[in-house]
Amino acid sequence: MAQRALAYSIAGFGLITTLTAMAELHPYEHVYFNALVDTKTPGALGERYAMDYYRLAHRQLLEYLLARYPDDTLRVWMRNKNQEILPPNDRERIAFPPSLNADFYLYPALHRHWNALGQPALHTIEAYGSVIAFILAPNSAAYRDYYRAEYDDAAANGDLLTRADFDIYAHNGALYYLKENCEPLPPRAPVFRIFLHIFPVDPADLPVHSRERDFENRDFRLDDNFGFFDGKCVHRHLLPDYPIARIRTGHNAAAPGYPEWRADIDLASHAAARAVHDRIVAGDYGKPVTQSGFDVYLRDNRLAYLKEPCAEGDTDARFLLHIFPADHADLPSDRRERGFVNMDFWFAEHGAYAGDICVARLDLPDYAIAHIAIGQKTASGVAEWRADIDIVALAAAQAVHDGILAGDYGAPVAQSDFDLYLRGKSLAYLKESCTEGDADARFFLHITPTDLADLPVNRRERGYANLDFRFVDHGADIGGKCVAERDLPDYAIERIRTGQHISGAGAIWRVEFAAER
Repeated sequence: MAQRALAYSIAGFGLITTLTAMAELHPYEHVYFNALVDTKTPGALGERYAMDYYRLAHRQLLEYLLARYPDDTLRVWMRNKNQEILPPNDRERIAFPPSLNADFYLYPALHRHWNALGQPALHTIEAYGSVIAFILAPNSAAYRDYYRAEYDDAAANGDLLTRADFDIYAHNGALYYLKENCEPLPPRAPVFRIFLHIFPVDPADLPVHSRERDFENRDFRLDDNFGFFDGKCVHRHLLPDYPIARIRTGHNAAAPGYPEWRADIDLASHAAARAVHDRIVAGDYGKPVTQSGFDVYLRDNRLAYLKEPCAEGDTDARFLLHIFPADHADLPSDRRERGFVNMDFWFAEHGAYAGDICVARLDLPDYAIAHIAIGQKTASGVAEWRADIDIVALAAAQAVHDGILAGDYGAPVAQSDFDLYLRGKSLAYLKESCTEGDADARFFLHITPTDLADLPVNRRERGYANLDFRFVDHGADIGGKCVAERDLPDYAIERIRTGQHISGAGAIWRVEFAAER
């Protein structure tokens, strides 16, 4: 009898506590948890469970809207467009337009959509201290202000991964899809779905059901966690917390006003490209050795290519790269007839995008290099751009520039478009800010000797030696500085006249000075 009484007491206690909990939860009895589960900590259950997975609380959300806006027809978006859950007299006041044309969005509070994103809600329903369902009102001031702040924060502080139909940023553990000129979908438009495939560094981090295909599928509808304001739109999608190697995202199905697009983002390559870019900006790579289609930097036997901003198509054409060694014996035997090593490449093999920045980096052969030819060419072999880098001339020009800065050449003996320095039997030309075209015109250099007998017989009537030259033969552009050096005759010189001229048009600039000072 005592055991039976104890059993009845335990059963009665369990029944009473269950009925009490049901009464407190009404009309949301479906989210009941037994006493072994922590139901006391606010928000704990919402972090772990989709408590209103079947959206049974949506009736109460609709009743809230009907009561708050008694005179309006309500444009509502919800997964299950079921007006039958309402009394007949209320059904006519609910319309279900395409998602992006709705005034109110009804959601179950899956923790991914609610707790982590923290969107401002018009109304919430709670149980056990956790939100189980909520209403978003995208036309409300609070909602627009929230997403305006999200947009501005991601654009200012996020890491721009790529530009496609949307600008895609990584920021605070989430992907942000931003668009400047964004329009809501027109009525009866098909569902706008974004595919999002996450490839982890370690496949073991994948959910079990995703390991066979090597990526986690996180496809989503654009209207989930979507904000539209001032002609701009923003979507935020949380990323998994495991290390990610690659992200593939885009839009396949045609929707009016939204083109098909795709982006593949290699995060390791992106990080490497960003690091190279940051080092270039910090000055670690010095000044570009040439600026043509790309700015090209040479440092520690390594070439870096940079274009900022980089537009669609800038990296589609194949890059040509021909290396001419100082000693032909360093070439492989099958390359000696050509005189260079062909290191042509595709951007995808050695480059990456860091937002709208294109960066590529290649290691050069470890032998002494005399000359490098670079550029891009189309499939038909037509060059889009080309540049020739004379390594020997660059080194010589850099040495002259460094000597001038150190004072080894003294003060300039003349100043015009170029500053001129005279040291011993050499004349140096320097322009600190050299723009395109400054060194294109031919340089004239006329040497008047102290004794005309030092001139060749055919020059004595003119009275000077003509040492005119092209800049490419005796100079180089080192990071925007034009430097040239010309050896002078070893006889005594009275005067020097030099400058630049264009055939048939005359001198661009001209100076004359005494050689002995």
